[in-house]
Amino acid sequence: MCIRDRFIAEELDRYFYWQEERESIRKKKENDLPPPWTNDPILQEFKFCQVYREEDRTTRWLRKHIREPLRDDPRVFMAVIIFRWFNLIETGRTLIENDLLFNWDRKKAIELIKQQPKWITGSYIIKTPNRMDKVTGVAECVSHMWNDKDYLVTKLENEKALKQSSLEYCWGILRDYPYMGPFMAYEVVTDLRHTYLLDEANDIMTWANAGPGAMRGLNRLTGRPLEYCLRSHDWNNEMQELLKIAFERNSWVTKRNSVKYELREIEGGLCEFDKYSRILKNEGRTRSIYKQNDLPIVEDVVAGKSKYEL
Repeated sequence: MCIRDRFIAEELDRYFYWQEERESIRKKKENDLPPPWTNDPILQEFKFCQVYREEDRTTRWLRKHIREPLRDDPRVFMAVIIFRWFNLIETGRTLIENDLLFNWDRKKAIELIKQQPKWITGSYIIKTPNRMDKVTGVAECVSHMWNDKDYLVTKLENEKALKQSSLEYCWGILRDYPYMGPFMAYEVVTDLRHTYLLDEANDIMTWANAGPGAMRGLNRLTGRPLEYCLRSHDWNNEMQELLKIAFERNSWVTKRNSVKYELREIEGGLCEFDKYSRILKNEGRTRSIYKQNDLPIVEDVVAGKSKYEL
């Protein structure tokens, strides 16, 4: 059986329906159209990530204030890592205003960040050493990587010089650092993909780190038990086939010029598709409830301006 034949037609239609409807909501909101932006009751009530990871609020802020200004600068490596470990715009401002992205000072960072009412993301779990509060633990993790930053950047630059640049290679290096792990490493790699370090990676369209949600999403698409396990390259083969199908059947995927639809969008979409399916099939509820008065941050991609003050 070829990979494409594994997918159940009804589930495949639902997967691409979710992506198209979620992208339509983003466009309506950014064009200042009044709610409701969809007739889908699940999408009206519950929060879902953007189809394009580049469009989420925090990534837009990172792109504008850190990633793009440092796109061709070796310092972008640690700047992205430090920000993503906290993954909060307010903490990002504190880090920039106190020059902590370029001149890391563990003690100073802890003191300043602890003054904030909120200092770390609630979007995902941040792992830190035992018997340390979160701020101190994250600062300890950053300090550990800070000591190796020049060595790591040189490794990535050498891979690029040999035309062997790879997202998976970079992910493997980062994943093995204490408390980084596969998820956080993938977040950092996804950002570095848009910098000089990984912009020529040879596996942008062929590799993604399938997390637990993406795996469940693929299992739903194929009718396998939800916790069924495959080898990593088998997950990637199925995601690659989905990417091909996306370009074949979805005109909205091919019409965008500013943000490209890549295998990352397939992986992230699978995780959100699993969340959508759980609600649809009464298998459980997501904790994130959507509030219509949550203002999105809308940036002019060309001018780099924000509609709402950060």
